[in-house]
Amino acid sequence: MEKIKLTPKRKEIMELLNFNNLFDVVRYYPYRYDYYHNEKLSMAKHEQRVSFAGIIAKKPLIERISHNRIKTTVILKNEFQECQVIFFNKFKTTNFLIEGKQMIVIGKYNAFINQISASSFMMLDKPIEQKFVPVYSLPTDIKDQTYRSFVSFAIKQTLDYLDDLIPSDLILKYRLISLKEAIQAIHFPTDSESLRQANRYLKYEELLTFCLIGLTKRKMFEKYSAKSPKVIDPTILKDFTSKLPFSLTEDQKEAIREIISDIKSNVSMSRLLQGDVGSGKTIVAIFAMLANYSASYQGAIMAPTDILAKQHYQTISSYLEGLNINLALLVSSMKEKEKREVLEGLKNGSIDIVVGTHAIIQEGVCFAKLGLAIIDEQHRFGVKQRLELKAKGSNVDILYMSATPIPRTLASTVYMDMDVSTIETYPYKERIIETKYLETNSIKQIKKQILDYLKTNQKIYVVCPSIEKSTLDISNVKDIYHKWQNEFKDYNIALLHGKLDSEEKEKIMQDFASGNIQIVISTTVIEVGINILDANMMIIYNAERFGLAQIHQLRGRIARDGKKGYCYLLSNADNSEVFDRLSFIASTNNGFKISEYDLVHRGAGDMLGLAQSGKSPFIISSLLEDYNILKEARKDATMIINNYDKYQKINNHIFMIIHNNEKYVE
Repeated sequence: MEKIKLTPKRKEIMELLNFNNLFDVVRYYPYRYDYYHNEKLSMAKHEQRVSFAGIIAKKPLIERISHNRIKTTVILKNEFQECQVIFFNKFKTTNFLIEGKQMIVIGKYNAFINQISASSFMMLDKPIEQKFVPVYSLPTDIKDQTYRSFVSFAIKQTLDYLDDLIPSDLILKYRLISLKEAIQAIHFPTDSESLRQANRYLKYEELLTFCLIGLTKRKMFEKYSAKSPKVIDPTILKDFTSKLPFSLTEDQKEAIREIISDIKSNVSMSRLLQGDVGSGKTIVAIFAMLANYSASYQGAIMAPTDILAKQHYQTISSYLEGLNINLALLVSSMKEKEKREVLEGLKNGSIDIVVGTHAIIQEGVCFAKLGLAIIDEQHRFGVKQRLELKAKGSNVDILYMSATPIPRTLASTVYMDMDVSTIETYPYKERIIETKYLETNSIKQIKKQILDYLKTNQKIYVVCPSIEKSTLDISNVKDIYHKWQNEFKDYNIALLHGKLDSEEKEKIMQDFASGNIQIVISTTVIEVGINILDANMMIIYNAERFGLAQIHQLRGRIARDGKKGYCYLLSNADNSEVFDRLSFIASTNNGFKISEYDLVHRGAGDMLGLAQSGKSPFIISSLLEDYNILKEARKDATMIINNYDKYQKINNHIFMIIHNNEKYVE
């Protein structure tokens, strides 16, 4: 493809939307369409979204109704009726809105006063025919029409280079249009049928690619999957079970059975253990480690952060106390002498289980006989990192853990590169966390509750979306820290964020645990791995800036001692979607219900923990709405992988995607 010269404005658009080339432009799809057609308002329901065309009947009225709000009123008239149309902050001048000119608007219809609150419009030179106009998610400084013109240009430049990724026999099987036709129609559909066909093609293409990536990853692991069966000593597991101060749930027992069966088999385990926050995944992981230890193998647990690794180390140490098992911690912040001792112990086999971060997979870390690797928060690690951990031994089983659960019915389809065990029930009883959504970004409404709570000698987490001030109107930990110091002078308050070094973070959390600090103002570094039993209140500023799964993870830090927890979500965002989302999470503590909500309303990126990384596998398709397409795509993906030579082009493409998309934890 020849190098194409772009105007300064188009270069600016490319930079603002983080596009690398014109192919990125044509693959950035509209999120909805304005359907312009002339309909009779007499048939419309109150508050229905309508499209109405007519001539401008009189000179429009423009008036300022507040310092930052301008209202424009236009009277439109056609052969059927007349209607008042209002726009807010749409026009600075009405010079082009000339009496007698034709105009069409789209907006919400108020049937009681015969008024449309318009969101978009077009001026017409001739009577309107039905027309779909794409609407894109754009920064405020890019005008819709400017961007649509750029898309049209990009399609013309790239169309000859767009080759179908979907094999030709599958295009025939499903009677799909071509990629060229799909790209043209998804941006500028001629009618509803062309739009439907474009969606059919692009959804299938996306889901087929997703399935191929998952199954190819599994095949990569299967290359190294053959192993010698491990002989487990059941006595160790029975003795450990009898000494537990609680009974295991049926879900935990089933997960343990599945894991032990994998460990005893002649194929390396590649299993995901998924469960909600507080569902008891850690104790299942300890059973896996004990089974592996009883077979005379070493074990490793890898977590994405120092804080989480240290928390796992403390928890596992308390459970294994009294057993003749040598447990060690390995994180990058340790002193060199301590690291050398751990490395030597792993190499000579004197250390049975190591808990650490990605420091475990660094060069120079050697195991005498690694048999089991457990990877927590598995979506935070790339395939290469998992393979590097597996390569530390010759007989290694891999268990992944995730606290972002999805329904059982979807799990086996979504996580195609592994088997899945699910814990849905809670040990003991479900934690009680009262969550309230306050339509304000201030603590004024709840200051009394905060003071009453602090008087009971309990502690508070305060979470903000950023560390320092930004151009966005969002709370930052530094400003909130100073505000809270003024508001709560009788209490010790600490500031915690990712830019602090590990020793500073650890000192703050130790002081918080001991009671020297009563309030921690933090970013999301507390999302996982923090276990302060008497911290049962959390306040989240600008809650609209967080995904529901992330809010659920954050509030999982409270109510860990059996007492009731209180979580306040603060947001002054004037947005119905924000209201619905935050009201929903305030109504439930069930992570599976939250994941289903995210699936329907926000897509799979948030649910799978990919939204924060900006790399969602689903742009145009939905796991729930397009589940039938997904099932067919999985069958086709299996067929493609099993016939590598016949489908070499698409298989090579998938290997390139996996190679280029690897993410490493910093």
